[in-house]
Amino acid sequence: MVVQDESTGAVHRNTGFRWLWASNALQETGRQFATLALSVTAVAVLGAEAWQVGVISALGLSAYLVIGLPAGVWVDRWPKRPILVGTELIRAVAAASVAVAYIAGWLSVWQLMAVAAIISVTSVFSDTAQTAFTPAIVGPSRVSEATARIQSTDASMQVVGPALAAAVLTRLAAPLLYVITSVTGILAAVAASLIRAPEPREKGVAPPPFWASLVEGIAFVRRHPVLRTMLVTNALINAGAGVFATLIVLVALDDLGMTASGYALASGIGATGAIIGSLVAMRIRNRLGPIRTMLVGYCLLPVAALILPSAYVVPLPSVVFVAGSSFAFGLIVVTTMISSAGLRAEVTPPQLMGRATAANRFVTQGAMPLGALVAGIVGSAASNGVALLLSPLLLTLAAAAFALSPLRPHRALPDEWKHHLAA
Repeated sequence: MVVQDESTGAVHRNTGFRWLWASNALQETGRQFATLALSVTAVAVLGAEAWQVGVISALGLSAYLVIGLPAGVWVDRWPKRPILVGTELIRAVAAASVAVAYIAGWLSVWQLMAVAAIISVTSVFSDTAQTAFTPAIVGPSRVSEATARIQSTDASMQVVGPALAAAVLTRLAAPLLYVITSVTGILAAVAASLIRAPEPREKGVAPPPFWASLVEGIAFVRRHPVLRTMLVTNALINAGAGVFATLIVLVALDDLGMTASGYALASGIGATGAIIGSLVAMRIRNRLGPIRTMLVGYCLLPVAALILPSAYVVPLPSVVFVAGSSFAFGLIVVTTMISSAGLRAEVTPPQLMGRATAANRFVTQGAMPLGALVAGIVGSAASNGVALLLSPLLLTLAAAAFALSPLRPHRALPDEWKHHLAA
């Protein structure tokens, strides 16, 4: 059993990747249905109070901060395919329990909290395992292409999924949408079980103690110039994105006076930026080189973040600013994400991939709710417009951090930083 030769054409011809791709698409479809079902069920069906909705949201976002780092150690020690299969089955059971409890008349806010936490935890393990498994399936040099295809599917589902879920919601009670999440979870598990790729493991060698393994992963990210730079840059970007995501609804509906339907339309238009980014990213990356693509993208992000604040002083329809800012953000973020995806695989030894991924996401994913919290505090103390300016400020710091890093002079990754070529 061997991985398809990296030189034999496009990554979609790799059978293992096609099953991974299908599993990810099914997972994302179920996630979109669950996201809509969760909020509607909590508020409209169970009459949840504001603090309860806040707890549900926090439980759905906090798993990386709670178990992200140890999850990386476990993923590195365990076979990846069973993790992908197991997490999807657990997610399917948790989702099905909501529909069953609703039909039986037992559904409560507390169960929604538990399900949100379970889905969040399974997402940490499945996302980490998928990232760690992809290089073994397609080869390190194909990771960016594989990521581009997965990102394209995710971006498409983030546009189509909510609309499809909303259409189904007109015919089914919100808790029953979890049935679709459960079914897609089972199908995703089946697709993941069909992946065939070798996972080299050292036989007869006992793994180091858990804490030593954890520290080793963190230390590797901290020492490596590529991973360290990406960690700092992405943390600042996500903090800026957290500010933007928190305030865009308040600015659009309260300050700019948009209607809910107008905001939904503008958001739908803006979401196409992510789709276009996923389609053009590889062409841009091949022309400019991965590192230069990242540098250009990071320098453009503060400009994208200034589009929405411009609505306070430029006399144009509000939809232009809301749609334009979302479009620019999606296009740039997805393009830079795809361009950078293969770098981590090229600089990280396979046995450290899970821990390096988890350490990175612990910081970068944790930065987003932190940015959201700061945005809420500043917005309450001053105004939404003032708080919104924190986003381009943080994104400017991210661009500066990358521009001042050891990566800036390079077009592509130097050989001395690649794990299989480094002395």
